[in-house]
Amino acid sequence: MKLFPKNRISGHAKFFLVVISFLVISACSSTKPYTLKPVKTFDPDTAAIAEPEKLEQLQYWDRIDNSTFHQIEKVLDLNQVGRFFGTVVGIADPLEAHNINVLDDVPESSWYTYRHYHKEMNVEELKRGPNTEAPDTSGKWTIFSAKLEGANPGFFIKDEQGNRYLIKFDGYKYPELTTGAEVIGTKIFYAAGYTVPEAVITNVDPNQIEIKDGVLMENPDGSERQMVRADLDVIFDVRPVNEQGKIRALASKFVNGIPKGPWNFEGTRDDDPNDRVDHEHRREIRGMRIISSWLNDTDRRDANTMAVYNPDGYIDHYVQDFGNTLGANGGNIHKPIYGQAYLIDLRYIMLQTAALGFYVNSWETVDAEVPLKSVGYFKADRLKPEGWVSAHPLPPFENMTISDAFWGAKIVSSFSDEDIRAIVETADYSDQRAVDYLTETLIKRRDIISEYWFTKINPLDKFSAELIDEHTLFISFTDLGVESGVYSSDETEYEFKFSIGEEEILKFKYSETELLFRSPELLEIFKQGTDVLKLSIKSMRAEKDFNKKPVDVYITVEEYTPRIVGINRQE
Repeated sequence: MKLFPKNRISGHAKFFLVVISFLVISACSSTKPYTLKPVKTFDPDTAAIAEPEKLEQLQYWDRIDNSTFHQIEKVLDLNQVGRFFGTVVGIADPLEAHNINVLDDVPESSWYTYRHYHKEMNVEELKRGPNTEAPDTSGKWTIFSAKLEGANPGFFIKDEQGNRYLIKFDGYKYPELTTGAEVIGTKIFYAAGYTVPEAVITNVDPNQIEIKDGVLMENPDGSERQMVRADLDVIFDVRPVNEQGKIRALASKFVNGIPKGPWNFEGTRDDDPNDRVDHEHRREIRGMRIISSWLNDTDRRDANTMAVYNPDGYIDHYVQDFGNTLGANGGNIHKPIYGQAYLIDLRYIMLQTAALGFYVNSWETVDAEVPLKSVGYFKADRLKPEGWVSAHPLPPFENMTISDAFWGAKIVSSFSDEDIRAIVETADYSDQRAVDYLTETLIKRRDIISEYWFTKINPLDKFSAELIDEHTLFISFTDLGVESGVYSSDETEYEFKFSIGEEEILKFKYSETELLFRSPELLEIFKQGTDVLKLSIKSMRAEKDFNKKPVDVYITVEEYTPRIVGINRQE
């Protein structure tokens, strides 16, 4: 958002903003957009460390902090304010993520794993997700701890195989809603590359549950007592029972390691020497905003993350709790405001105050239509990709650049119609209409996201180069805009410009994403390994609304083996 329209900034104001911005961001320096060293595709943040302390998980503080104190801190941060002014007058770019490599991508790490977009998963892998096994329902379950209060009560059990699970139930008004959303959200985030707990639909037999001695319940007066069977009946008596006398629930398996509290969306962890990049500047967290917008994952916050000290001695970073995705809001349904504005949104509060209450927000005039109780309120036509927000502000989501958004959008676009249906089916809905509705809505929202973000940047990716013979270089890439159906391949052409250093070698237009580059003399120089071939690709479309800036691809040939050593996308 610009502070002033450009044509209304006076000359003196421009000069002042330029000086302030220059002073604040002058420390920033440009580097080469490529490397002759091996490209960093793995971030070595998995060294063994001393076991850290467990951080307290505060259910409400992160909401208050990000909605109030963080907003004040932004105004007082001169570096951030200076960069903002610099972008207004056109002398600075937005601050890009700190953990991207020269290929404009995120290296694998304890935060992120290359999965569906980078290494296509088959349908069975997508359906399985992170799951290794489900609870053993053939024998007794022993409750060793419980949380029975709230809209989504549950308890912790150990099955006869010794595996431990958190068992959660749907809100009694909306059967299948929250458990279905948890399963779908978990599997999509897993395929997108994040670390998530195992989650599977299970059927609970009340007669196969026993309560371990020492499981305590809290009385209304704050005193504690032993949990008894009647406490379970409070859950079971208000929930549907299937023909086998069982009750649907979600089983989330205990993670492999020791939970150490949330990892938080801002800053780093002081007792983890591997944690070197501020979380608000990690692309996989900034770009998560796009994936969350697809699912309307509005409750993404500190309390719904988990740092786990694993058996190898380092911290894994989990994303968890997907009960507020799709049409679910815990045990209830989403309201139209979710995804449209923060629950405490100063932008609209100030606007309504200035308008003396006459300004009406769009979500205030919309009814929360619920086609099925198991689906809740989840629509495609309400999605505005550029304006989607979680229920409360998150620093990395606010910091998201167009490049971060492109990264998230390419992850979303990698899920085909068949992929989406296969994942939705694993939620085990009893009504086929729920499967059809959620599949169609997710497909529409995916396409809305692709159509918006793939027009904001040249959506070319997956570049490769190889030598066909000693004089011929084969180059290929994927046009995600065409692949996703945003643009027509018949009405798309590419302008290729080859250069070494400042010297332009060749320039031509071509309509294919695969080409053979033949130049014996040039390649002979190129193969000496001392020069880098720069290939700039502009996309030309019949449609008017698209980014016309090129993608620059840098290539070297070492010992007759070509290698992509840099990618620069111009926003």
